[in-house]
Amino acid sequence: MRVLVTGNRGLVGPAVTAALTSAGHHPVGFDLADGHDVRDAADLERMSAGCDGIVHLAAVDEPVDEPDLARFGPNTTGTDALVFETNVLGTGNVLRTAERRGIARVVVLSSVDVLGCFGGARPDYLPLDDRHPARPVGAYGMSKWLVEQLCAAATAATGVCTVCLRPPGVFTEEIYAGIRQARRDDPAFEWSPFWQYGAFLDVRDLASAVERALTAPLTGHHRLLLCAADISSAHDDARTLAERLLPDVEWRGGPEYDTDPFRALVDASGARALLGWAPRHRWRPARVV
Repeated sequence: MRVLVTGNRGLVGPAVTAALTSAGHHPVGFDLADGHDVRDAADLERMSAGCDGIVHLAAVDEPVDEPDLARFGPNTTGTDALVFETNVLGTGNVLRTAERRGIARVVVLSSVDVLGCFGGARPDYLPLDDRHPARPVGAYGMSKWLVEQLCAAATAATGVCTVCLRPPGVFTEEIYAGIRQARRDDPAFEWSPFWQYGAFLDVRDLASAVERALTAPLTGHHRLLLCAADISSAHDDARTLAERLLPDVEWRGGPEYDTDPFRALVDASGARALLGWAPRHRWRPARVV
């Protein structure tokens, strides 16, 4: 399959490109670093010639407010206006390109931030799952929610299959090493709201989820949480962490948290079932399963 990959030079783009290539696909890169802008509809249409699918990774995030966390934050940040223009208008251009080219599958990188549960807000319950209401806050979360709405509308109007993947913080080897060092330097670093209740996803597992979302036998529109199987906690298990951070939030975890105490507080079972996908990289003790 020939696949247009927007944002192929970003944090997750190289891993996604490698996964697609390994699976026998032919990725076609489309990145601002190479002079391609998702706000340019004509360029998207030109570069998508002959493509059978689109993987839309390109996005702009808000700057990380805390200086100590900036080195683990997103690669590309900007003003609220740039966030909305790139993420929402850019996705609209991608979806229009798919319609004009007759492309049947678009996989879009959304975010767990559409739920609005991080950075001080409270979830309705834990563990989070695909049924949790979306209440985005901030330009990035709101833009990603609008992206999902655009995808749903495109599916309803044209029949294109759209899959919106909602990962938490995506970790590369450099981020793993940096987080471990930061925790050694300052134990209080561990539970900044940035860390999303210990949820994370290895970039290689995100890449495999993208490949499965592109090729799984699907129709319609889908929004799926992704997450590693365990939390990135140095000490607390999942239930202890939930009680310490959010003591008044309803607990819906079952006996699976007795047998796997460090189980993630984001439930990715929907993606597992629909895509036939499972994360392989854990936080402890050896990260590959």
